[in-house]
Amino acid sequence: MFSDTVKAVSSYNDKGPFDILSEHENFISLIKQKIVIHKLDNKTQEFKIDNGVLRVYKNNVNIFIGI
Repeated sequence: MFSDTVKAVSSYNDKGPFDILSEHENFISLIKQKIVIHKLDNKTQEFKIDNGVLRVYKNNVNIFIGI
């Protein structure tokens, strides 16, 4: 779906909106509504989703949707 170096990734979980920035701590969350990719050229790309799992591990973000 998407593979690149980006500035940030944003999404929503049961607590509300959140952002993943460079050097973020390892993190895992159930996500919903949408994923927003903040690219290095200051453009954004948005993906509407029903639900998924977002995992941050060693400064990489993996997102699993449709599960």
